[in-house]
Amino acid sequence: MPKLKKSQNKAKKNQTRDIEDYAFKSIIISAIFSGLCLTISLLFNGELISIIITDNMIWQLIEILIRVFSILFFFLFMIVIIGNYKELTGRPITWKTLTLIFILSIIQSILDLKVFIITLIGLILIIVYLYLTQ
Repeated sequence: MPKLKKSQNKAKKNQTRDIEDYAFKSIIISAIFSGLCLTISLLFNGELISIIITDNMIWQLIEILIRVFSILFFFLFMIVIIGNYKELTGRPITWKTLTLIFILSIIQSILDLKVFIITLIGLILIIVYLYLTQ
């Protein structure tokens, strides 16, 4: 019987190790995507890059959507990074951390009122969704 217990303990340790490796890889991949979304957001929301060639309404809409979705994806990936890290350390994500990421996301959209309002609504919907599914 002792050999059976040892093999069960080894299997549990291997399974725990695989979950930790998966969570660590998820943190790294999410950090890359978060950095990419932050870069895109800073370029477009800082008005360093603009795709508006003429006063065409379609191009303005596309640019607003790029600005909003880059901020929302940044927020979402940051939540995934911090959530996975907190899961590895065994602690829950705090409201203080969530508020800090929320404020960082809002600051990115402060130059344009349309982007600010749409982003604010999107961030609130994401937070409500994550709260209800948790």
